[in-house]
Amino acid sequence: MDLLSLFKEYGDKQEMLSKLKEDQSLRGYNNSELHIIAAIGDLEQPNVTSLAEHMGMTRGGICKNIKKLAEAGLISSYQRDGNVKNIYYRLTDTGKTIYEKHAAAHEAWLVRDMAFVEGFSQKQLDQVKDFMKRYIKHIDQRIEESENDVEGR
Repeated sequence: MDLLSLFKEYGDKQEMLSKLKEDQSLRGYNNSELHIIAAIGDLEQPNVTSLAEHMGMTRGGICKNIKKLAEAGLISSYQRDGNVKNIYYRLTDTGKTIYEKHAAAHEAWLVRDMAFVEGFSQKQLDQVKDFMKRYIKHIDQRIEESENDVEGR
């Protein structure tokens, strides 16, 4: 139980530090929204399906966030020639600004925390990585089970 409490404390503190350090223009957007903006900026011809797969989110979750981002003027939709079925997304100029500021914040986070990580041996880091990969797989399985339960209703 102590380990799981530490995970929660880590998450809470990481969120607090992020809010203290983040650019004012990023305030008002949640993590999902910022990461969808990042994915739209990174992926070639992003649509709901590719965003859901890339982010490990449900299509419904992506659609809900897409609507908010479009209403905020951060993204726009388009269709490719001859394909009226699929809707794709791109960043607006405002969305590109948010994308760049979010990328800069991620880079600063990596630089800041890399100094801490470098204080551990490769063996210690490998053990932590193995644990985290296994824990993430466990959580992914619980997500999949929950999604199947929701779809089965």
